[in-house]
Amino acid sequence: MMNNSKHNATVSNIAEDSLFEFDISPRHPDSRLERDWLFLYEKLPPEQWFSADYAYKTSGWLKVHTNIRKRQRILTQISEAYQNKEFDWAEYRSQMLKRINMHVLKLHQHHSVEDAGFFPEFIGRYPKLKAGFEILSQDHIRLDALLDELQAQNNKLARAEVEDKALAEQLHQTLVAGSDLLSQHLTDEEDLVIPILGLRQG
Repeated sequence: MMNNSKHNATVSNIAEDSLFEFDISPRHPDSRLERDWLFLYEKLPPEQWFSADYAYKTSGWLKVHTNIRKRQRILTQISEAYQNKEFDWAEYRSQMLKRINMHVLKLHQHHSVEDAGFFPEFIGRYPKLKAGFEILSQDHIRLDALLDELQAQNNKLARAEVEDKALAEQLHQTLVAGSDLLSQHLTDEEDLVIPILGLRQG
């Protein structure tokens, strides 16, 4: 029969092994984040981001991302509706033109603020995360190129009073590409940034 001291040691070893084997993972299935960069994410996992202790520090950033996702989703849905002949050309143009202009403007502004201000600040606090933020900055370059392409296509759409199905298809493909990259980028960014915001003092 095992004595208490041996039993307690066995339980302790099992607990330590369980902790060691637990592998915290970023949320996006195609995340580029490495395990070593998730030391803050492990301290403040997503299920705590909206808790009373942290929401006042994390909700602003998350709300901006929610709005980005919403605008992108609405644009893609409108494009799909036109592709499925649910909208005629006039309605499609009416729905898309102002929305694209606003979406492109706000995303460019968001990237500029992050690249010039927030990301350097975060790297200064946590140099170990530099490679992760470099990935996010490279995403901005790719996303900004897609946004410029989307804006150029939108400018053509503004002049195209006669239906141009080829233009609509090009615009749709740009939106799809943007949606895929945005999904990956925003989720990886949150997994790095939100714990920094939630855990910082003040």
